[in-house]
Amino acid sequence: MGSNPRIVINFLKEAHLLKGLVRTLSSLGERQAIRLIEQILAKGGSSKFLGDDCAAIDLGPRYLLVTTDLIARQTHMPRSMAPYQIGWMLTAVNLSDIAAKGGTPLGLVLSYGLPPDTTEEFLKEMTTGAMTCARRCGTRIIGGDTKEAADVTLCGTAFGLVKKTEFMPRKGARPGDIIAVTGTLGKAGAGYTALQLGDPRPSLTKALYEPWPRLREGPLLARRRAVTASMDLSDGLSSSLYQLQELNHVGFTIDAQTLPVSKELAALTRRHPGIDTQRLLLHFGGDYEILVTMPAPRFPQVARTLRRQGCQLTRIGTVTRGRKILVRDGPKTSLLPNEGYEHFTRHPWGPLP
Repeated sequence: MGSNPRIVINFLKEAHLLKGLVRTLSSLGERQAIRLIEQILAKGGSSKFLGDDCAAIDLGPRYLLVTTDLIARQTHMPRSMAPYQIGWMLTAVNLSDIAAKGGTPLGLVLSYGLPPDTTEEFLKEMTTGAMTCARRCGTRIIGGDTKEAADVTLCGTAFGLVKKTEFMPRKGARPGDIIAVTGTLGKAGAGYTALQLGDPRPSLTKALYEPWPRLREGPLLARRRAVTASMDLSDGLSSSLYQLQELNHVGFTIDAQTLPVSKELAALTRRHPGIDTQRLLLHFGGDYEILVTMPAPRFPQVARTLRRQGCQLTRIGTVTRGRKILVRDGPKTSLLPNEGYEHFTRHPWGPLP
């Protein structure tokens, strides 16, 4: 039987219109997808810290912290990354969330999705990297799962404890608070850029491959009970500020000249002049430092506490009443664009080399 052309044309028109109405993750983006999930889970009585770095389960005077993070070959693992470093990263990114809440880790479970042609040596080296990172962070791998997958897809879940009075949530920043960051920025960005430039020196790429979670500094910050809001910088400074802005209904003014530049980024800039250092400092993720807000009078004492433990805490800006995020660079002030990486929709840095 022949098809009626008019029916076929109408069907195609309706299909086209329907396609325009169906929203996919590529149009939603990761943040909107998370908000959608949170709206559904909130109806089921989920944790009041839903959407924070960690879930917080009430244990009387303390919270049991639970966090999970997934890394995949395409988005997290440069081709030059060794199996040992893949395992290290899987552990470190999960422990960083525990640190950002001021917690002490109890242990991790790891799940491996691996292709059938994965070598025994790859499995051994990856697990050794995960175990070594856990040990150096004062914790251990306590279990997990292994399944067949089309490509390397790994998931970690970390557990920790924190006193309720010391828990550092994302929500709580107030106008007049200062903004500060542990350590330095641009380490991972320097490693990525070095790979793009064909300069894979370990001194430049190690921080990208083997990030260090601030598990000592997080509890130190928590014990001072000065922090009003806290999150880790896995997504980069601009992306993190926009997340805090939405949650706290405030704005921020960042002083670009105070951003602490990592030795890796400084070395890369000397070797390859012309690199946009500020863009890497503001927008590239992967540094796994802790971003905090606190009342300005408390900052000097808190900074001294961390400095005695070998970690700098740098004041980089101020929380404001307006809902704008501004960057002040000498006499020039401008809106801070949100150019950080976002799964599904925004990949400003291109594929991993």
